[in-house]
Amino acid sequence: MNKLKSIVTIIVFLIMFGYIFYKVGKRQLIEYLLKHDAQRARAVIIDEKNHMGNSPVIRESSYSYPFHVNGEAYKNDSKDPKLQVGDSIDIEYVKYWPS
Repeated sequence: MNKLKSIVTIIVFLIMFGYIFYKVGKRQLIEYLLKHDAQRARAVIIDEKNHMGNSPVIRESSYSYPFHVNGEAYKNDSKDPKLQVGDSIDIEYVKYWPS
C-alpha cells in the first residue's frame, strides 16, 4: 500500500510539473517563432465579447477578431477593451501554427 501511495504521488507531481513546463515552453516557443518568422495580416473586430477577469463589480470585456490562413478560419480575443466593432487591427501569427 505504501509503494502504491508513493507511485501515485510521483505521478501527480510529474503531471503538475509537466503542465507547468508545457505552458511556459509553449509561450517561449511562440514568442521565439513570432520574433523570427511572424506572418502579418489585417483583421476587423467583430461583435463577439470576451469577458476579462471574474469581478462582479467591474465587467471589462474585449472583442474578438477573425482571420483566415490557407482557407482556414481562426478567431482570437483582441484583449484590448478600447477596440470597438468594425475597427481594423494588424495581427501577427506563426505560419504553421496560426491559432
